[in-house]
Amino acid sequence: MIDRLKNAVDNTVEQFQKYATSFLSERDIQAWLFVELRNATVEHWNNYPAGGVNSRFGFRDPFRIRPITTEYYLYKGERDRFDIAVLSAEQDPDSALWRQPCRIAIEIKLWQPGYGEPGYRSDIKKLEEYQNYMQNNFIPTRPFTGVSMLFVHPYAKTGPTAILDERSGDDYPENGVAWHVITEGGHWWKQMPPPSIPDFVV
Repeated sequence: MIDRLKNAVDNTVEQFQKYATSFLSERDIQAWLFVELRNATVEHWNNYPAGGVNSRFGFRDPFRIRPITTEYYLYKGERDRFDIAVLSAEQDPDSALWRQPCRIAIEIKLWQPGYGEPGYRSDIKKLEEYQNYMQNNFIPTRPFTGVSMLFVHPYAKTGPTAILDERSGDDYPENGVAWHVITEGGHWWKQMPPPSIPDFVV
C-alpha cells in the first residue's frame, strides 16, 4: 500500500508543479489525490459484518467498502477529520464503520497568495497524536503512516525555508509521520520524530 501511496502522491505533486494555477484550494488537491489513490487501489476492499455496532446503520448483510475515503472522523469523535484516510484492514470490532482505525492518513495545506501561514503545525500534531493513539490503544499495536503535505503556490510571497533542500528520513514511514513541502520547483520531506515540529522562516 505504501508504494501505491507514493505513486499517487508523486502524480499529484507533478500535476501541481505543472498546473499550480488550476489548484485554487486545498480541496482541489485533495480531490486529485483521492482519485489517484482510488485508481491505484481499485482491487482493494475491506469487508465488514452487518451485526454489532454496524446494525444500527441498517446493514442486514455483510458488506464491503473501498478503504480510501475523505474527511474521515478521528478516534475522538470530535469534528476534527483527516483530509484523506486509508482504513486499516485490521478492524476494530468495537467501533462502527465511521470510526475504524486508519492505516494511512493525509493532511493537506495550500499556502495561497495573499494569505499568511496555513495551519500545517496542527496537521503534524494531529497525525502524531493519532500515531500515539494507535500505539497505545491496540494490542498488538498497529502501524500508522501519517503524511502532512504543504503545497506552496508559486505566487505566494512567503513560504517555508527551513526544510528546503532537505530529504531526511523516510518520506512514507511504515510507522511514523512525515512532513512534505511541495513548491513549483521541488518536493522535500522530513520524517518527524514525535513530538518535534520544525520551525519556519517567513
